[in-house]
Amino acid sequence: MNRITISFSRDWLNEQRKKNNRVIRLLEKWIASIGYVTVKSSSAFSLNIELAPADREQFITALTEYITVNFNEPEPLKFIKFSDDVSCPDVPTEPEQEEKSAGKDESPEESKPETTRKSSADTASESAVPEKKTENKEVSEAPQKPDPAQTVGEICGRVPIKYSRELETYVRETAEVIPMLQKMGSEATLWHQHLLLAVDAGYGRSEFLRSMVELYKTFGLIQNELDKKSVREFILLPVGSENRADGYHVTWDGVLEAAQEMNRTNTRNGISKVIIYIDISTWQDRLDSVEGKARLRRLNSLCGTFLVVFRVPFVEGHILRKTAEALNDILNVRTIAVPPAPVEAMIDYARTELSKSGFELSDNALAPFEQFLLHEKVDNSFFGYKTMNKVVQKMIYDKALSNCRRKVEERIIDTGDFEFLPSYSGEPDDKPVDELKKMVGMEAVAQRLREVIVQIKTQKRLAAKGKKVASPAIHMLFTGNPGTGKTTVARILARMMHQAGILRKGHLVEVKGRDLCGQYIGETAPKTSAICRDAYGSVLFIDEAYSLFRDEYSSSRDFGREALDTLVAEMDNHRDDMCVIMAGYKDEMDAMLKGNAGLKGRIPYEIEFRNYTRAELEKIFFTMLDGVFDYEDELKNAVHEFFADIPEETFNSKVFSNARLVRNLYERTWGKAAYRQSLEGGELRILKNDLVGAMADNEFKNLMKKTTERTVIGFGSQAK
Repeated sequence: MNRITISFSRDWLNEQRKKNNRVIRLLEKWIASIGYVTVKSSSAFSLNIELAPADREQFITALTEYITVNFNEPEPLKFIKFSDDVSCPDVPTEPEQEEKSAGKDESPEESKPETTRKSSADTASESAVPEKKTENKEVSEAPQKPDPAQTVGEICGRVPIKYSRELETYVRETAEVIPMLQKMGSEATLWHQHLLLAVDAGYGRSEFLRSMVELYKTFGLIQNELDKKSVREFILLPVGSENRADGYHVTWDGVLEAAQEMNRTNTRNGISKVIIYIDISTWQDRLDSVEGKARLRRLNSLCGTFLVVFRVPFVEGHILRKTAEALNDILNVRTIAVPPAPVEAMIDYARTELSKSGFELSDNALAPFEQFLLHEKVDNSFFGYKTMNKVVQKMIYDKALSNCRRKVEERIIDTGDFEFLPSYSGEPDDKPVDELKKMVGMEAVAQRLREVIVQIKTQKRLAAKGKKVASPAIHMLFTGNPGTGKTTVARILARMMHQAGILRKGHLVEVKGRDLCGQYIGETAPKTSAICRDAYGSVLFIDEAYSLFRDEYSSSRDFGREALDTLVAEMDNHRDDMCVIMAGYKDEMDAMLKGNAGLKGRIPYEIEFRNYTRAELEKIFFTMLDGVFDYEDELKNAVHEFFADIPEETFNSKVFSNARLVRNLYERTWGKAAYRQSLEGGELRILKNDLVGAMADNEFKNLMKKTTERTVIGFGSQAK
């Protein structure tokens, strides 16, 4: 490659600066946009560039044409000097052509000072061969200028842009407008077109920011190599907070200091720090305050060499519009809302990531994998593509471990491999109706559910024949105390409704009532809608649904009522494609329905789950035990006495955990047996003393105390 210094006449530059004081900057930007030229540095009166020797004449011709057209200068070579290590006889090396032409009759050797003359042989012997080697080496190592169209295609094929029409539209539009801005010398306009990004955590905002920096680099808008410092990221702390030591969570003052430093660096060295990202979630309802507007005005005064990307969660439309209006009062801000990716997109992403490592997800595994994702997505610890990357890596590792133990090399992940995923235990072997029949004490519930399914199927059949029968609402209410089987029955019911052709899928999406609520204003409705969207064609089971309608949550900052309003709309719009089951205590659920007439009118079926009797709890214990562990006969009497000795007031308590208590006792008992067996050796067998040891734990000792206190009783229950 060849280094060239382009020097401009001071008089000419000073004259041009009377019209536009950014002449050098405009020339630098234009040169940087040429694919075969690299701008290395610039000063007030010169530019240093690098290009292949073969492209030198082409570049000089293009430069003179550009100056002629854009600066109205018919003879630009009068004011330009090119200094490099390759001669070009067609172009002068001094700006004053008269001085060069004065000695035109002299030979090149005669025109040089005596001290610098060398013979042709000397020159050849000193430089001919080394120059050739150096030139070939530099040409071979020259980086290829990226193709903008190829870069845009690659960017749009990545997450999150791949799954977001809004982001793809923005990327392609930006790539389309940059060349025109460069042609008009108005690239600086780009750094005044900021963004408000409404996206949840883990859904690709970091990758989007990096992709935008790559796009700017492709078009020559960035002078340095890409690195992490090209993007500065901050989370804005609430009012009254102090900057954290990590420098990532900052106050407005911290953001403004960073913006000032970015502006100073970019002005001095050319554009190098491209994007400042500010999470304004804690400030979105204060942006139109006096303090908020003052901070935005200060930020606006520092803009001009970088892009500002504001971020809030994916919030309700009118809240997002209000936030955008507050920002647009001071800056030019474009809003881009990125909804959370649906389960289908997550599965596609997982299959793509697996294929990169040579693995494949079988078609048989899609349904259980979808069920696994539905379970994971309602967890507040699910972070979109980041969580998916974690899941994919675990699947690959567990598959490799399984291959090692079986001495095979399989790359297809099938249903049998889901035992390695902690949230999936496999589909039960029995048909759902048979499973329901095997459940202790569920005879009345099973009969009622069969009646409901027959009624729904009949309504659908009559409606299909044109009969005047309203499309059936298939939503239900499950009322009862903890541990009475509501969740288990809901899971079975989902499969029953799928087999009956009522629902497209047999999944159960299980959430707690407060899982529908967001943390910030406007976040609840989109969050509730996203959960419902994942449950289309399935059963949405909302446990502790009454928590959305409790007096202690009725403050202005409570989002429970907003969640209920959104849920009612979803239940109505998808009345025959989603079964919503709201579960909880009988009294609290009745109070919730009385307080929301719209909700009550959309739930035609109520299934009541009564408490188990002592004999039924005893039967459940041995149902768990049989077929798994051997046990001595004395254990039967000990279990019978345990349940018989539970005080009446405890047994009839509203918070008595029924079958959850049984499961806890069962697991604690065989755990004691396993520990004993590890010390004594022999076969694992459950003894009466193992149960006695479990009963000695505080949880079960307290259960036997006669008390009227409202305490947690049994495994997994909570005081309500």
